[in-house]
Amino acid sequence: MSKPIILFSTIENLSNNVFNIILWTVNLFCFCTGGYIIANHYENLNTPNGIQDCSNVMLMTCLTVLNSLLLMIGFFKYLFVSIFTFCSSFILFVYQIVNYQAISKECRSYYTLHYKNVWGFNEMCIIVLGFNVFMYFVKYLNFRLLDTKNNENNEKNKNNENNDNNENNENTKNSNKYITINTETEEDEPLISRQRNYENDPRLFQDHIYESN
Repeated sequence: MSKPIILFSTIENLSNNVFNIILWTVNLFCFCTGGYIIANHYENLNTPNGIQDCSNVMLMTCLTVLNSLLLMIGFFKYLFVSIFTFCSSFILFVYQIVNYQAISKECRSYYTLHYKNVWGFNEMCIIVLGFNVFMYFVKYLNFRLLDTKNNENNEKNKNNENNDNNENNENTKNSNKYITINTETEEDEPLISRQRNYENDPRLFQDHIYESN
């Protein structure tokens, strides 16, 4: 594996870890805060002396808290849960915006006067859901960007390897041709010419003199 691929892989893992930590922290805070509010009001929900769930404010609070719990579970490498929480976050975010604009003045006044914490958390839920959708899009774009760069680097490495292989093959062919030409030349050389070459060799003459002495 080449250095650019290792670098982009490291950047991808680091960025995904940062995004996951941010998402997990925000939804952990939402889950804990929402769980506390639900625990304090669920017994008196829709009772004469308790909180009245006008415009489904408490229902949306419970669904958002449940969505945060599922989102945190999805970080344990459960891909199906992550896909589901992305879809649920998007649907809840759209519904929350529509429902928030449709809440009557009486219901809005009821919560702001008697249950400010519930109303404030409901507004925070809208922000958290929008943040979840935004972060999922950022993670997807980051993955696509780094994946594209990885593919480009892979293509470059393949092309470089192919060029190196072609050069090696050309060098091998040239060396084989050279060996073949030399072999044919030696085989085609006349025997008389070889003998003459041997006779003209000074070492042979020196040996002959030495033997005669």
